[in-house]
Amino acid sequence: MTQLVRAIVDTRALRRNLETVRRLAPHSRVMAVVKANAYGHGLVPTALALADADGFAVARLEEGTALRRAGLRHPILLLEGVLDEAQLNEAAHQDFDLVVHTGDQIELLARYRGAYRFRVWVKLDTGMNRLGFRLEEFGEAWARITGLASVAPGPRVMTHLANADDRADPKTDRQLAAFRQAVAGLAVETSIANSAGILGWPESHGDWVRPGLLLYGIVP
Repeated sequence: MTQLVRAIVDTRALRRNLETVRRLAPHSRVMAVVKANAYGHGLVPTALALADADGFAVARLEEGTALRRAGLRHPILLLEGVLDEAQLNEAAHQDFDLVVHTGDQIELLARYRGAYRFRVWVKLDTGMNRLGFRLEEFGEAWARITGLASVAPGPRVMTHLANADDRADPKTDRQLAAFRQAVAGLAVETSIANSAGILGWPESHGDWVRPGLLLYGIVP
């Protein structure tokens, strides 16, 4: 008979990994990525162990709500943003930060009539070609977002590195150059670096880093 298999997660190791991130990016705040059940390590126990992080990033509304129920009052960033009016209202109720990466999400914010003002992270697609406003769309999207009454002052700008784990790939340099060009002249907080960016591309650190794999002891 197959015996029950257990995985034991050392929360002290999680905290040491967070300390390592802070040493590697000493001038950045840390948005700990705990999406997908904290990469299988257990969403709430992992977030509680990483309570010294400056904020948490999750994929979906339900994950953020679970963190709020656990008593965590940190900034919680919804990486997928919201998909409809009901989710937007719940995000306001839970005090979530929102990634905005589509025109439809801008329209949701434009139609919002509540008193809450959303902290928005505008996602720029610099070459990963997955989510975000393309470079030629960014100016118009930024102007629209910053003019909305539902958006709190000081939206942030973020992007995601496609292949930062390969130091020899010139794509990361191109992405960083595109990002710098897009935000030139804007007084904004920025977030670029994932785990690979934290380790290999110090110029990507920005105001916020978003470690995922690195927090769980995985070198990308």
